[in-house]
Amino acid sequence: MLTKSLTFIFIAVIGSTASFANSKNSPEQLTFLAAEKAFAKGDLKTYLQLKKALKDYPLYPYLEYKELLNKLSRKHQKDIDSFITEYSNTPLANRLKYRFAQELGKQNHIAMMQQYYSYGSDPELDCKILKHQLKNGSSIKSLSNRIEDLWSVPKSQDKACDSLFTRWIDKGLLTEEVAYHRFYRTAQEGSIGLLKYLKRFLPRNQQYIADLWIRVKKDPGVVNRTNFFPGKDPNLEAPLLVYAIKKLAWGDRDRAYRVWQHTKNRIPLAEGHHDDIERTLFLALATENNSKALDWLDKKNISRFISDDLVSHWKLAVYLRNERWNNIKQLFQILPNDQRNSNKWKYWNAIAQEKTGQHEESAFMLKELAQKRDYYGYLAASRLNQPLKLNHEPVTIDTDVIKQVKSSDYLMRAKELFELERYINATREWRYLLNNLNSDSEIMAASKIAHSWGWYNQGILTIAKTGHWDDTDIRFPTAFKSSYIKMAKKVNLPPQWLMGVSRQESAYGPLAVSPAGAYGLMQVMPATAKVYSNKFNIPYSSRRDLLKPDINIEMGSRYLELRYDQFSKNPVYASAAYNAGKNRIDMWKKFGRHPTDIWIESIPYTETRIYIKKVMTYRAVYALKLGIEDDIFNYILTSEMGGDTSCDLASNTNNNSMATC
Repeated sequence: MLTKSLTFIFIAVIGSTASFANSKNSPEQLTFLAAEKAFAKGDLKTYLQLKKALKDYPLYPYLEYKELLNKLSRKHQKDIDSFITEYSNTPLANRLKYRFAQELGKQNHIAMMQQYYSYGSDPELDCKILKHQLKNGSSIKSLSNRIEDLWSVPKSQDKACDSLFTRWIDKGLLTEEVAYHRFYRTAQEGSIGLLKYLKRFLPRNQQYIADLWIRVKKDPGVVNRTNFFPGKDPNLEAPLLVYAIKKLAWGDRDRAYRVWQHTKNRIPLAEGHHDDIERTLFLALATENNSKALDWLDKKNISRFISDDLVSHWKLAVYLRNERWNNIKQLFQILPNDQRNSNKWKYWNAIAQEKTGQHEESAFMLKELAQKRDYYGYLAASRLNQPLKLNHEPVTIDTDVIKQVKSSDYLMRAKELFELERYINATREWRYLLNNLNSDSEIMAASKIAHSWGWYNQGILTIAKTGHWDDTDIRFPTAFKSSYIKMAKKVNLPPQWLMGVSRQESAYGPLAVSPAGAYGLMQVMPATAKVYSNKFNIPYSSRRDLLKPDINIEMGSRYLELRYDQFSKNPVYASAAYNAGKNRIDMWKKFGRHPTDIWIESIPYTETRIYIKKVMTYRAVYALKLGIEDDIFNYILTSEMGGDTSCDLASNTNNNSMATC
């Protein structure tokens, strides 16, 4: 509890009694926030009074850390060392070491910097260390391997490395092999500008290859010109053709195929080059339902790349689109065990068996799959008109284990940071916690604790580390249920669908922020929020508003409603568009009309294909948890997708226009 004097100080800093009386935060948290504010304002007297009251508060180290960020110099080394020693079990120790090392590097105190920096983390600091070692008697030759590692990357390094590289090259330590290695990596991954620079390091008789690479990177189709390959060195020229065909393949598939047919005999190619091109061409053709993909399979290529899971998937998709059921059974028999044992392959082999008259074998496998709580299990159960399974099995943890985990300093700091909505720092502390837990029971206890705080996504991610998949309370939270139900009525969409999207988008994390800048439960982009705020009168003033569940759920639900209306009330299209955008779905529709389960299996983007399967599954799970009837899997099994807009209209009517789809 705060003393009266500290309460007075707190109110003076925050500026009102209302914020103190009505805050959802604890008195200690409010004191911590007030201390941070006083420090930021330079009110050190108030700051030190508040800090003193927080000596036993879990986030006390974070105040000291902020102080030391203003003291990153040699004269404060003793204070920095004391902090690193005292708080060596926190993420702050390593962060302070790195920040101090950076500052020492700027000040050219390299000898001291090396005490705080782990070589290999930052190329600029690495180069400064190597230059310091040269200055202090190390030979350039003794450092050559490290310099080579820094030089051999497909991008320009920091200017701090320039003099080091120049000295290394002038000493003749850059070999032709290393020069070509960097050149080749840059040709594959880097810029044309860097390629032009690296040309000078190739032997004179190889420098022509740089000019060819520059032409190919600008226009891969140039390899189709009759005299493009001079034939001077097939080993250097072959990678050009591989690169060009692979680039073309993901643009104009037919052009790529034609160019390959015209050029594959112009220069000698190793077997690996052939395989690389043919694999890429097959995948590219298959994703767009190009007939040449089936032609390739029919040329006795069914067993090619059989250990490659992605290629196997697209063989399946090609056969499904063409109803080649015997080929699917044949492919299933030759798959490696890890693929054959997946529910996906078991399901489609069972369907192939059913389609070819092996009804008993098919029914046996479908009954087995129907016991599963996953996409293929739910497809199987729906085919058999059996109820979908939730298979809930809660974790049971000894109370002593829970107490032990709760007593961890990592966990106490993570809890305070989470409640203060310091999500990044809370996650850092949580990682340290998990790294210091010694058993699955402790990890499961941590998962239950995170869930109890409302840190649902962390609970989900944590329990996954133990392989315990059946605690559906932790794995499928129902928090904010009333908000989802309320919003579902507004947009006339099932609440379980909204919850399923949230489960997939953010793992049900209200504070989740993606690398792309999407926020909250339903991962709403700020640009979308601005538009919807005006359109639907939703309160929104800053990105932090998207971390409020009610606002985020309304924004995300409105966006899903938009996609649902755009695609004629098709829930699969709408879900796919939520992930990949409307334009991509419009493009994928052109790849032919198929039963919906086959259309889903043939979605060109792996990410979206997985996304749809999970959203549909999670939707069904949430329907079970809410006690709501849901027919999404019957929809998947009884509808068709793809083709042009008239096909969508036709599928909802009884007229004869379906025959043209």
